[in-house]
Amino acid sequence: MNDNASQQKKNFVYQEVFADIVRRKYGSDSIITEKQLISKYGMSKSPVREALLQLCADDIIESLPRIGYRIKPVSISDIKSALVLRKMIELTALKMAFPHISEEQLNTMIALYKESQEEKLNAKDPFIHWELNTRFHITLCTFCGNKYFAKTLNTLMKTCFRGITSYYEDSWKDGNDKGKSEWHKLLLDSIAARNYEKAMDCLEKDLSDLDSYFMIKPDAEPSLRDDFIIM
Repeated sequence: MNDNASQQKKNFVYQEVFADIVRRKYGSDSIITEKQLISKYGMSKSPVREALLQLCADDIIESLPRIGYRIKPVSISDIKSALVLRKMIELTALKMAFPHISEEQLNTMIALYKESQEEKLNAKDPFIHWELNTRFHITLCTFCGNKYFAKTLNTLMKTCFRGITSYYEDSWKDGNDKGKSEWHKLLLDSIAARNYEKAMDCLEKDLSDLDSYFMIKPDAEPSLRDDFIIM
């Protein structure tokens, strides 16, 4: 098998396992094993093991020697800290990028926004919504030209996804659709109009929505696995 095919298989397994975690197909006591995934996806051991190792490196799961893997517990406090840093990075990145955002870059963002508004997304699937949201924010961040900003943001998003299922489910119960945030549209309209102050305000309010949701959760909770972690 060539390296490209092997990498594609690894990425496929990684994405499928991550999606199942977001969709709560694994419970708090679930054990994920190589054997299970090899059988489920009909793949050899190598890409499955590499995907699991990458998930461990991204702090999504943790290895239990001679047993398997489980979802790594993350505290409410960890999420709050990640959200603070995420806001700092994204607002700074937009400030740096704003004078130089090209029409081509703006069109890329508009295409991402339109994709998030497609009819198929009426299906209440938190994984699809979060993946599109992540792509939107990381792509915008790359425009500042600092690769470390985008790399750090990508890591932070992998912490912030914890509890996102509850975030979406709670909004859907209230009749809202957090997967179709109008702040994204207002942000893009502001960039198109070259209105810096409005663009910064829209991004800050978009980020504050998720931030506010987690800020009401008590810091005393030692782990999200019994309440908020995506299972």
